[in-house]
Amino acid sequence: MKKYSNYLYLLSFLSIIIPTPGRFVFGFTICMELFLLTITGTLFNSLTSFLKIKETKTMLLLMFLISFTIIYRQIFVVFQTEVALVMSILFYLPPLSLFMIHILSKNDELSLLQRLKSNGTHIVLFCLIGLLFFLLRDLFVFGTFTFYGENHLIYEKIIFPFQTTGFFAFIGSIPGVLMIFALILVLLKFIKRKFDSYENLEAQDALS
Repeated sequence: MKKYSNYLYLLSFLSIIIPTPGRFVFGFTICMELFLLTITGTLFNSLTSFLKIKETKTMLLLMFLISFTIIYRQIFVVFQTEVALVMSILFYLPPLSLFMIHILSKNDELSLLQRLKSNGTHIVLFCLIGLLFFLLRDLFVFGTFTFYGENHLIYEKIIFPFQTTGFFAFIGSIPGVLMIFALILVLLKFIKRKFDSYENLEAQDALS
């Protein structure tokens, strides 16, 4: 079951990262949407559990996520028009992601605070990895740093000249994204093993 869950994380991450333009401003936008959807979706899911709505629970949750996304997108249409125009239907990737449905629908037996903590931990880790991805691609592929600017436009600061960043153009391609993502997974797995080994040693010392 845990292996199946890991596949869901992988597929959901790639389904969001690959189509999204490799600028930090777009990555920040979609990661912020993921975080807000997770928190509000957890609260909504707890409400349906409290009201004992089981038959249409999944459909109601999906409708809520899509409705929230429509409002979220309209905020960007009004205040950050250029971001909204570039991203377009990409705003609808997070609520349709299997990752979102998976984490919001599990742990029904836990209390609301426990579910917020569990789901929040997963989504924060997910977003941190995603933001690192977009930041590295923005810096080394385009040589820029982008964020929300004035007058509905994207702010762009040139960090490196194009001649310097041309060598890293491979990172901006789909094979490059897959390769970097694989390296991050290996690094995270290595860190997790070291952390687990440290916890096991502490447990053995406590028993001895």
